Amino acid sequence: MQMITTPPFIDEAARHYGVVAADLTPMVGGHVTYVCSFRRDGKDCVLRITPPNEEIDLPGMRAILPWIHFLAAGGASVAAPVPSQNGNLIEAFEQAGQTYIAVAFERAPGVRGEELTFDQWNDALFARLGQTAGKMHALAKAYIPPNTDLKRPEWNAAANCFHPPEQFPPSEAIIAAKQVRLFEYVQTLPKDRDSYGMIHADLHGGNFFVDVDTNTITVFDFDDCAYGWYVMDIAMGVFDALVLYPGADCEAFAARFLRSYLQGYCTENAISAFWLSQLPHFLKLLEIGVYAEVRTYHDPADTGSWVGKFMANRKYRIEHNVPYVDLDFVNMLR
Repeated sequence: MQMITTPPFIDEAARHYGVVAADLTPMVGGHVTYVCSFRRDGKDCVLRITPPNEEIDLPGMRAILPWIHFLAAGGASVAAPVPSQNGNLIEAFEQAGQTYIAVAFERAPGVRGEELTFDQWNDALFARLGQTAGKMHALAKAYIPPNTDLKRPEWNAAANCFHPPEQFPPSEAIIAAKQVRLFEYVQTLPKDRDSYGMIHADLHGGNFFVDVDTNTITVFDFDDCAYGWYVMDIAMGVFDALVLYPGADCEAFAARFLRSYLQGYCTENAISAFWLSQLPHFLKLLEIGVYAEVRTYHDPADTGSWVGKFMANRKYRIEHNVPYVDLDFVNMLR
């Protein structure tokens, strides 16, 4: 009988959290991350182990975990960090001369938002999503990093959907110029306490769980969190909802989504008409950013996936200033 061996770094990571490798159940992880579930103290938990790779960023993770802990302590609906046996929110350990990072979180109920069919979504869930974002933004106004040397970057100093690392070739010069003008414009916007602070920066349906039985939403994966305008997270919500929406009546659906989202958002955090008027700019910034990321691997024959749906006429729409969605954003709260 062939014996199944466990990589030593998994044994070591498990030990830090008071379990053994046999107690871990593999889950779907990222392209460089091992993700497992386990139980401790009667709670379902998730252990994430990042092996050595070019993306590993120990200082970055040491800035992210206190932020998530702060949100959870403040009552935000996020997957709360689970301390290690030593009371640490993050464990870094050596195996064969290389550094591994292990972090654990309480397991959120439900399924990823992107896995829900649209007949499972309703106005109450849209409002709950907005309320969840609003609570995080309200708490962000009071957040002070415990260590100023471990501070998250500004949104435009890191790679994210608003600020992708991909560069446009000469054939995309028109789009590249529009991206530069948008960067220049948004940098003129106010950065006061009520509008600018720590944001998730990647708040789409792949990064929150939905429990339809309890009408709860739990946010996770804060790897892209950065300092930015709170309206950026709202823009991501609208953007993602339309990417996934299967119908043809996009404007009507977007209006329904955003109206419910903002009703929930405003129960936790206020937003002015001025910031609602900025949504088209951030939606266009997202549109260009996502286009930059997917254009290099998009298969023109693919029309069924979200990438295929998004890329249909996308180059034309961006070059000819077609709004991502044409709504009266300012009057959404009326």
